[in-house]
Amino acid sequence: MEKNASNGYYPVALKMAGKRCLVAGGGKVAERKLMGLLEAGADRVVLISPAVTEAIQKLSDIGAIEWLPRACSVKSDLSGAWLVIAATNDRELNAAIAEEAERLGILSNIADDYERGSFITPSVIRKGRLLISVTATGASPVFAKAVSRELESRYGQRYADALERLNELRRLAQEKIEDRMLKEKVLRLAADECLTMKHSMGHAEDWLHRLIDRTKGGLQDEQQQQ
Repeated sequence: MEKNASNGYYPVALKMAGKRCLVAGGGKVAERKLMGLLEAGADRVVLISPAVTEAIQKLSDIGAIEWLPRACSVKSDLSGAWLVIAATNDRELNAAIAEEAERLGILSNIADDYERGSFITPSVIRKGRLLISVTATGASPVFAKAVSRELESRYGQRYADALERLNELRRLAQEKIEDRMLKEKVLRLAADECLTMKHSMGHAEDWLHRLIDRTKGGLQDEQQQQ
């Protein structure tokens, strides 16, 4: 496999619910990172900083996060964390957090030195269930943001609506179709219809029956041609 500059990163989507996440820092960068965690469903977030922005203060007031108004004590505060973000204005403290996170096997993002951390945060577009992430692997977050804006203008609400219908259809297909090959072809055809808007989807069960009929017809044609 040909090597390239991005081969050091593996793109994943992490389940955040129930995971203890730690944010060190209380400024604008920490605020942006914190909002990303909350948007992803993180519900056990602890933020440590002597002072915070107004937005962070409000999140603490409503109980969305736990704010500890003090400096970060690296060894004790990182104990038990699943993920940590270092976004303080103290480079030495951020470096110490990175080192301790690596020692403990904790996922870490270091705002002022991305290469020290174990992950970087992409620019994200959320449209319902549709999640699109763009990263320049640390080379230029501004460029990644520009690309994500282009994608956001292209993939609007109709894609989110279509994905909801596809999710409903997929659950129904899992219940109704036993043949694995038929099920795969039906779901592939459904995705194609959603992308091209070739047909009115209608009620999920009616849509599924129509897709099955179309798919079986295609399979029969393939068999006759062989």
